[in-house]
Amino acid sequence: MHSKKTWLTVLAIGLCAVATNRVLSQDNGGKPPAGMPKMSAEEMAQMQDYMKLMQPGDAHKHLQKMVGTWDTVTKMWMGGPGSPPMESTGVSTFKSVLGGNWIMEQHTGSMMGMPYEGVGMMGYDNYKNLYVSTWHSNMSTELLKMSGSRHPKTGVTTMYGTMDEPQLNVHGRTVKYVSTPDGDDKFTFAIIDLHAGENYKVIELSYTRRK
Repeated sequence: MHSKKTWLTVLAIGLCAVATNRVLSQDNGGKPPAGMPKMSAEEMAQMQDYMKLMQPGDAHKHLQKMVGTWDTVTKMWMGGPGSPPMESTGVSTFKSVLGGNWIMEQHTGSMMGMPYEGVGMMGYDNYKNLYVSTWHSNMSTELLKMSGSRHPKTGVTTMYGTMDEPQLNVHGRTVKYVSTPDGDDKFTFAIIDLHAGENYKVIELSYTRRK
């Protein structure tokens, strides 16, 4: 007979075990910690699988290389590819947070002559096998979300997401985000509007690590 508990219930039951990084308390004769309901063998196996998904892997170690302070140059093509870009400079700081599962970027600079601040979170979803990221800024109330993969040979990370265009009364415009490394101390991050064209780059940030 299968357990009637839902997976969310199993997850809730195991949270105290996750917090101590063990399912059973070895200091209590192998008994569950106080207040933790007894789990079946099936539930124990499910929780152990979940705990494996929690652990940072090679993809997370790759993201750790971004930790540090970077100078940025932003180019924005208001008139589309081929038009003179607007340029501005800024600074981004990357920090390892939440046990190494995530990298947090804090960016300060300017955009169209106005102060710009942004905060991003990037990680790797072990269950989906995808890089995932979010972006928040002082110039929008929209939460940008993106996900994708990293090419094993070139190191280029390509992600896709959606972006609203209030000026055009458009919701969910498909956008491509491409991060291209240039050694360990430089990389570019490009935003491409797929509705306008496969290579219609609207923004590109160039990052150079501070020594």
